[in-house]
Amino acid sequence: MMASENPHYPHMFAPFELSGRRLRNRIVHASISTALAEHSAVTDRLLLYYANRAKGGAAMLVTDPLGAAPHQTGPLRVGAYEDRHRAGLARWADAVESEDCRLLGQLQDPGRGRHVPGRNYEAIGASGLPDDLSWTMPHPLSVQEVRKLVQSFAETAARLKECGFSGVEISAGHGHLFHQFMSPWSNRRDDEYGGTFENRLRIVDELVAAIRHHCGDGFILGLKLPGDDGVPGGVDPALSRRIAGHLTRNGQVSYVCLAQGSHHRSLEMHVPNDAYPRVPYLPLVQALRAELADVPLMALGRITDPAEAEGILAHGDADLIGLGRPLVTDPAWPLKAEAGLARRIRYCVNANNCWNTIVGHRPIQCDNNPRVATPYEIGVPLPRAASRRRVVVVGAGIAGLEAAGAAAQRGHDVILIGASQEPGGKTRLQAQLPSSESLSSIYDFQVDAAVRAGVELRLGHTARVQDVLRLEPDTVVLATGADMVWPDSLPATLREQGLVPDLRTLAVELLRPRPRERGTAVLLDLDHGQGVYAGAELLHARFERVVLLTPRDSFAQDVPLVSRQTILRRFHALGIELLPMTEPYWTQAFEDDGALEYRHVYGGPGGRICDVAVLTYATPRSPALELYEPLRQAGVQVVRVGDAKVACTVMDATREGHAAAMTI
Repeated sequence: MMASENPHYPHMFAPFELSGRRLRNRIVHASISTALAEHSAVTDRLLLYYANRAKGGAAMLVTDPLGAAPHQTGPLRVGAYEDRHRAGLARWADAVESEDCRLLGQLQDPGRGRHVPGRNYEAIGASGLPDDLSWTMPHPLSVQEVRKLVQSFAETAARLKECGFSGVEISAGHGHLFHQFMSPWSNRRDDEYGGTFENRLRIVDELVAAIRHHCGDGFILGLKLPGDDGVPGGVDPALSRRIAGHLTRNGQVSYVCLAQGSHHRSLEMHVPNDAYPRVPYLPLVQALRAELADVPLMALGRITDPAEAEGILAHGDADLIGLGRPLVTDPAWPLKAEAGLARRIRYCVNANNCWNTIVGHRPIQCDNNPRVATPYEIGVPLPRAASRRRVVVVGAGIAGLEAAGAAAQRGHDVILIGASQEPGGKTRLQAQLPSSESLSSIYDFQVDAAVRAGVELRLGHTARVQDVLRLEPDTVVLATGADMVWPDSLPATLREQGLVPDLRTLAVELLRPRPRERGTAVLLDLDHGQGVYAGAELLHARFERVVLLTPRDSFAQDVPLVSRQTILRRFHALGIELLPMTEPYWTQAFEDDGALEYRHVYGGPGGRICDVAVLTYATPRSPALELYEPLRQAGVQVVRVGDAKVACTVMDATREGHAAAMTI
């Protein structure tokens, strides 16, 4: 591979060419559903999202899945098959291509696949077999319907070309429709689109040929294929390589990238989180490279750091780097890397809360980027405040840090007071737990940004009312967090005796080096957030047995589905025991001999857990508001953010901190 003259990442910033179209570097924005369209139309905010990432230095962007056929009528898919959207599509192309960035439209249909509650009664599929995740039963497409679908997609590709797009990507992975045709697990047809290997691939063969016929050779045509769908009897790595070899044999495909997982228990593989290793799918790309040496390959899947991307390219494992979540978090990722400023990148934390917003049909949000799809993501400073104010932020968690940095960027004089010597609050604690390290990048970025903006940090000081008033603030941002409430199912005497600590308090103690203990750790889960299950893994590392109880009918209900799958799989592998629909029933035996009884929430027999070494709990949190009323009574404007307002997620904390700063 020819390297560029960039002194930091020479291979990543070497130009490349696909189907005669020049790419200024090797960085590609992988397709992400943004939920920014409205009524199937291109919106200003959708344009802003893509323009920001083009300005941020990516060489090519792949769009949300588009409405490419008349049956794809969802309001959040841009209706690219309709002439009435030509003007919007042309604006979209111009917003990106004018920044020397190629824009590709993604052609996709979920088929029978569904990953939100309920079933899709209008689903289509290769065969009359239920979806492995939602059990949605599709209408099996007839031969005539398959051909009509291929024609619609090809005509949409031609319309995109006419509107200024540089190409399209066919999404044939993730358990979507084309994947369903190619997989022997989901395709049980006995006609020309099923049965043999060649017949199962016929629909994609015909689509590639039809797009080339309509759009010509000077048009990028990418293929996203299943690398390992994690479904027994489905597409494994060996079959994946065979599929890729077949579909690229005639030279009509511009590039190939691999996607993992399916609409199955393996859906989690699609967006690997911190429980996965870094760059987990590189071996699949390397194996495909060895088989398809002449086909441009894109590496994809939890590549978050420029050094990781550069290493892949330098070793010749791939030609392009696909970044999805990292470019949601920081559209300027390429520009910062190119300038040697990787330390100033807002890094993706891989928690998949962004995924949770879009599957809930809400505009995309990010844990570590509260400015997604706003003018202030890149190149435009926050608007200056009408008047300079003295702002005191109490609390150095991620809500307070975000508020302090943004307020200072708006021109205010900001002092931040934090009780701990180290910033980050409870997020810093969670980042030290298993499968949670990436969270540290939130407060690392915030502290750097706050210091550069001129925030005065006073850490290691517990703020009292008189301390705050002495600073003569115009506004106080209260980011003092919250504390877990005592569970009603346990007697208050246990709290008074200090026999049952909350999970946060216990985690601080358990993070200190210590040998693994005998006995059972019991965790009462009334929270269902990701931090609880990271804490459960810490318990497993310190005790020989771990049991979780919850009165709900299942666990991790407030965690994105893809992360819930990871949690449940890992707990099964570790032997962590789960007891849903149960609650502890206190008897004197707990204090006398370490035996804890529990019962079913609807009555009836429960059970007994013996040899309990520790009992802990995770519950909803009550805001810590000791300063709130005294400051208000002193005539100070007080704004609450994060848990000090109401117990919230990481995403809510950064968003509220930023929103508060924008109102001051």
